[in-house]
Amino acid sequence: MIKGGWRARLWQALPWLWIAAGYLFDLWYQLVPGRWIVDSDLASEMILSDLLNQEGSIISHNWYYSTELSVLQMQWFYRLGLLVFPNDWHLARTLGMALALALYGAVMLFLAYSAGLGRLAPWVAGVLIWPFGWRYLVYAIYGGYYLLYAFFYVPVLALLLRSQAAEKGRLVRLWTAACLLSAAGGVNGVKQLMVFHAPLFLAAAVVLALALHDCGKTDWRGALAACRAQVRLFAGSVLTAVSCAAGYLVGNSVLSRLYDFKSYSFITWNRSDDWFTLDSILMDFFHEFGYRNGAGLFHFSGIATGVGLLLGLVVFLCMVRLLLRLRSLNTTDQLLVVLLLCMILVCGTSYTYFQEYYQYFWLMNVPFAIVVIAVELRTEHFRLPGVRQGAAVALACAFTLCAVHNVRREIESPTLAHKGLDTVAAWLVDNGYTEGYATFWNCNAMIELTSGKLDVWTLMSLNDDVVPDWLQKKDHLTTDPEQPFLLVDTETDGAPETLGLLQYGSGELVYDDGRYQVYAFASADEIHKAAEAAQAKQ
Repeated sequence: MIKGGWRARLWQALPWLWIAAGYLFDLWYQLVPGRWIVDSDLASEMILSDLLNQEGSIISHNWYYSTELSVLQMQWFYRLGLLVFPNDWHLARTLGMALALALYGAVMLFLAYSAGLGRLAPWVAGVLIWPFGWRYLVYAIYGGYYLLYAFFYVPVLALLLRSQAAEKGRLVRLWTAACLLSAAGGVNGVKQLMVFHAPLFLAAAVVLALALHDCGKTDWRGALAACRAQVRLFAGSVLTAVSCAAGYLVGNSVLSRLYDFKSYSFITWNRSDDWFTLDSILMDFFHEFGYRNGAGLFHFSGIATGVGLLLGLVVFLCMVRLLLRLRSLNTTDQLLVVLLLCMILVCGTSYTYFQEYYQYFWLMNVPFAIVVIAVELRTEHFRLPGVRQGAAVALACAFTLCAVHNVRREIESPTLAHKGLDTVAAWLVDNGYTEGYATFWNCNAMIELTSGKLDVWTLMSLNDDVVPDWLQKKDHLTTDPEQPFLLVDTETDGAPETLGLLQYGSGELVYDDGRYQVYAFASADEIHKAAEAAQAKQ
């Protein structure tokens, strides 16, 4: 009895210890190697957060946003970090991400428990804390972009699941909270509406149709009464979709006139033989669980990549197995399985036929894939004792292996950041430079790497002086830096002798480390004259 009790306590404690280990692993990555693994998209969030703190505003009239207004984005966490560490943006980012990751874990636990996963719930949260996928590491666990979406659509699903058997008063409260979250997510852009709410509506409709077909009733009143849980899920999916659409319309029609951002209205239907194919796009989704191109087959990276490929296969097999016995599942499990299938179909078709597609768009689907694995483990009829627990531990080890591999490779060869940029940025500060020019993928990163000590204007290219209205302060388009420097990244900007601002300008080379060169100019007028001369020669 003592031995059995000890085993039970160990099984209960193990996933929580694993969550803690993953959380500390993420924070170590943020704090140590993450000090220099910064790109300009990430840095723009920190610059905006600092600007919003200075203004004391929620949205800034003095900032050019990107394709979304980002009313409720990562800046809320970074702003808290900057209040604690105003002079060290790296520590501010780390604190902000520590808070965001803790909330992410809590949100996933809320969904897992709401879905009735019981003891498997902490395993689900643990998997999602570990950065098992390459893009998942870069754009979610480190960058935070796709964590933010989860704070809206994941609780919505959890609230709808809890509403199935709720009393009327509690039902109204649950639906109200779900609609408010949906509307807030809609203000942020169209992604939540397309990736989550449209598939949820389809999935709830399928589950309701199956229930009506199997209920045995021949009149609508009796059938709907017998399928009350499914009716509530469908009604909740409609209400939350409408709320999200309303939030999107407010952001796209009202706020877009007050603030500056480029909406997704430029996207068109665009299917051609040279465009993405549905099969390749679907494979991108199943590669999100740890597979990476270019890994040596018989090295650690090759083993980890093979394990990641197997994890993608596990997701596929779990979906197939659950769909084959769909009618034997309870309503919650049915909805979760059909929802993932609908998300994959809606997103796969959209990405195939829409003008824009990036592989990291799949990241919003990933949490539900992990939940579906847990549903399969919970509902499968294992004959041998301990198989369910053993499978959970084996999967946890596999996801951990992939996470370690991704972090290791990202440190060696970062996806977005440029190695050595922190060194040249520190040199500029140490030598008294404060303002200058650079192309996009270096400019904002330099500002964050120096905790705002540098102010860098973004140039479209180093052949002209065009400053784009994209992810920078508005005054950069109306003012010039004083005694500016010009940063040249020879790997991304090209050879210095081919760049118009240097060919026709009078900049003095003051720094050269083999990759980065810095040219000092007496005034911004010299940059403008060089740009005019370069344009005249074209």
